[in-house]
Amino acid sequence: MARGERLIKPVSIPINKKFREDCAYYAHIIVEDSFQNGMKSRFGSGGFFKHYVGKMGEMAFFKFCMQEGIAVKHIPFREGYADLNERDDFVVIIHNVERIIEVKTAVLKDLKLDKELRLFYNEKQYNDKSDHNYIVVFAATNKQLTQIALLGWIPASEIKKYPVRKDIVSPAYAIPLKDLRDMRLFVEG
Repeated sequence: MARGERLIKPVSIPINKKFREDCAYYAHIIVEDSFQNGMKSRFGSGGFFKHYVGKMGEMAFFKFCMQEGIAVKHIPFREGYADLNERDDFVVIIHNVERIIEVKTAVLKDLKLDKELRLFYNEKQYNDKSDHNYIVVFAATNKQLTQIALLGWIPASEIKKYPVRKDIVSPAYAIPLKDLRDMRLFVEG
């Protein structure tokens, strides 16, 4: 490893039957409400699988907060998703300061990470937000959806400095894994 490079240590979160059931429940509600209200995916194909993967990342982050004793003021798990809510992210309290947390979840071939890995944040979604005063936590699952890990985090305001990949389905900022902060630093505030 070159001098100055740091290696983050992902936080693996155990998956059990209840974890899978909760993720499936909330993903189903999103898909059903979207269909009933004529909503279409804004980014990519949408569908149950995409929403299930997203809920896996959010559920993993919630479990992490519970394990670490982080106070959670708001969670993005609702009984209805008929209305879009741009600010329906986590709100946590660290050292008496409220922080908004958005969780992004990727599906990787396996969770053996390499320093060349890039994580994506949709360009349009990012640019549509007027306020970037929040933190993005990146999570990843394997293709079999049997493992989930929190990879690290980055202040959203820093994302705009990264190049945009245009050769993918939906253009996105490409953030190198090596630039994420370790989840242990998240707890320290």
